Amino acid sequence: MRKPICYLAAFLFLFTSFLLFTSCSKPGVLRDAVAAWPFSDLNDQAGLNSQLRQQGAVQFVDLTGDEKRASENDGGDGKAVYLDGSSWFSAGQGANGELNITGKGITLFVRMKADTIKEYSPLLTKSGNDQNMAYSIALHKEEGDVYIEAMLGSDDIGGAHLLKYRVPKEEWLKWHDILFRFNGKISELYIDGVLRDNEVTVGETRDWNHQPVLIGAQYKLPYTSGDSAKNSIESTFKGWIDCVAIWNQYVTDDKVASLSGATQLKNDGLPEYYKEKYRPQFHFTARKNWLNDPNGLVYYNGTYHLFFQYMPPHRHGAYKDWGHAISKDLVHWEQVPQHITPHKVWGGCWSGSAIVDLNNASRFQTGSEKPIIAFITNGGSPDDGFGPKCTQCIAYSTDGGETFTYYDQNPVIKNINGSNRDPKVVWDPKSRKFILSLYMDKDNDYGLFSSADCKNWEYLSTVSLKGVTECPGFQPLPVDGDTSKMKWLLFGANGHYVVGSFNGKTFTPETDVQTIDYGKNFYAAQTWNNSPDGRCIHIAWMPTKPYPGMPFEQQMTFPTELSLQTTPAGIRVFRTPVKEISNLYDKEVKWQKTLTSQSENPLKDLTNDLYDISLEVDVRKAASFNIMVRGATIHYDAVRQMISFGGPTVDSAKTSRSINLGEAPLRLANGKVKLRILVDRTTVEIYGNDGQVVLSSCFMPEEAMSYALTTDGEINAVARIHSLKSAWGGH
Repeated sequence: MRKPICYLAAFLFLFTSFLLFTSCSKPGVLRDAVAAWPFSDLNDQAGLNSQLRQQGAVQFVDLTGDEKRASENDGGDGKAVYLDGSSWFSAGQGANGELNITGKGITLFVRMKADTIKEYSPLLTKSGNDQNMAYSIALHKEEGDVYIEAMLGSDDIGGAHLLKYRVPKEEWLKWHDILFRFNGKISELYIDGVLRDNEVTVGETRDWNHQPVLIGAQYKLPYTSGDSAKNSIESTFKGWIDCVAIWNQYVTDDKVASLSGATQLKNDGLPEYYKEKYRPQFHFTARKNWLNDPNGLVYYNGTYHLFFQYMPPHRHGAYKDWGHAISKDLVHWEQVPQHITPHKVWGGCWSGSAIVDLNNASRFQTGSEKPIIAFITNGGSPDDGFGPKCTQCIAYSTDGGETFTYYDQNPVIKNINGSNRDPKVVWDPKSRKFILSLYMDKDNDYGLFSSADCKNWEYLSTVSLKGVTECPGFQPLPVDGDTSKMKWLLFGANGHYVVGSFNGKTFTPETDVQTIDYGKNFYAAQTWNNSPDGRCIHIAWMPTKPYPGMPFEQQMTFPTELSLQTTPAGIRVFRTPVKEISNLYDKEVKWQKTLTSQSENPLKDLTNDLYDISLEVDVRKAASFNIMVRGATIHYDAVRQMISFGGPTVDSAKTSRSINLGEAPLRLANGKVKLRILVDRTTVEIYGNDGQVVLSSCFMPEEAMSYALTTDGEINAVARIHSLKSAWGGH
């Protein structure tokens, strides 16, 4: 009666051993791979037998002890190859070119254990420079940290995209399963069965890189000619490799788990974004990577859409995406993966705008949803084979902004001059046409165009805005809230503007050039189309140097409401924070105090880093007063009637230095000045006299949560101060 039990035990033992042995050897996992090397020898265990060619003193080893158990517990076969930092393998292009992956699917897998880690250690490469990169997995030691990195080049963009994971120091020299996969829409990096990074990506794997696949090495110079004899090999990886496998498809979750020896795939290992030390807490930033100009701002069906210039690292600057975020209240934003991405024919997505086609003038509507039409400067690069230079194209959405389709008759405006760019489209109720303003890349000229259907555009006229280039804003606004008195506002990238009249063809300025923001970090503003309550809502990019250790670069201003108001000097733009900021209000403090140079600091109890501070200050008995904000200073000179902001900022070396962050005239009214100050972790925005004067600047805060109000004479101050909650759900 015992014999069957013994047979069963033996069967279970063999079956279990088979499972452990076969993660990188078993036909079930590797049958559909184009190549797989378990390093028991030079042979490929899948596909067309892309046999390796060894270079240098490679050592095939049978792992023992803890190393063997680690390999087997992770699904390996206990066999590996040891590379000594000067040895490597070449797989060429595969037996029949199968390693030259094409199409919208690729998966790369490497199981490895480093012995030591140098500055950059390639593991699996089919690479050149960023412009002809095919794919690569490497270890990268940078500023005291070690990263596992995966890179992929796409035919639809210039450059490549990078995914990376910072390895905890205690795990630098342990076994790791590295899996990268891409499906034409998104790329993902799994380490030991846990998702560690991902990125919205578009297109097909770059298939014109004719460089051989290398294991443990890379070509030292950018490789473009196909003649490997003219290029030297750089092999720096020192350690063990247990398995390398390549698929020409996006493998399933089950297979990812199986390859990593995991019972279940884990997708909860991404970094905890939005709580970083220098992350703004109520100014929009991308989850990671670079952003600049706001684009395509529309409100539709209860949602504000914020598109923005977005660029992952290793992407050529001309081939930016329109990143995408949505909000119900202009305060709480969610970055979503529905980017508008570079078009293979027309080139990169430069700045532009969007409208909601409420009457379906374009005839793009296919269902119940109104079309959302994005107007994009496609910044082509003819010398690189990417479309004509700087044409105006459209992409449209028929599902509320979930997906966009490029119009098959693009461009809607051909190149007129140089890098003409940045189309801004609005509806003109008088002419009952859409009006497009375009920077002409000639002096300070902006062209005006009209269309009845958003497809066919007629040139109207050109207007010059002295001292201003790029990113036009052009739209009608009521004066003093009176819709019977409409004027048109024209502004450019640096925020300078004029107010005037538009007759459907020609714009006539009626003011001198004025300034919409006096801060040091304000550029490329745009306004939302189709706002639900008629407000003109405005947001700008805040260009600044990167803050140390942050995964993101750059931020947006807090959204403001624009209005035209009559002043003794003429019609002027006023800007005030949108009322929805109250959704973040936490604690409120009110007081009225008379202060002298000897008074106790009335702001000493402020211990937060997020504030909305309103002050009305009577300065008839003082020459000036100062407001200190975490090492920065707002100074009001009552004699000159000037407001200025200065303090520490971030320079190109990512260190702090003190500079002037903006200065503006701010007149007294009955001896008083009104200030509203928004304070974020790295941002101060100052609104003077109900938004007649605005300064938007970034700064490097001191560690201490220190605030103060001081004067050289006697002032009477009335304050209303709200501490703010984080818009990201935690603070």
